[in-house]
Amino acid sequence: MRPQEAEAKYLDILRKMSPNQRLKIGAELYEVAYQIMRAAIEEESPGLSEEGLKAKIRERVGR
Repeated sequence: MRPQEAEAKYLDILRKMSPNQRLKIGAELYEVAYQIMRAAIEEESPGLSEEGLKAKIRERVGR
């Protein structure tokens, strides 16, 4: 399957979902991305305090 075909299929699947289902998927994707970013920061800066970790996350997210 080519990328354009995969994207079209993905969008078709999303269109068939209810708004609540799409919102749930978005929240799950956010959580996965957050955990990946947190793990990367912990690996880069071992021993960083929880507050320092949160500050680095805010820095990366741009908040």
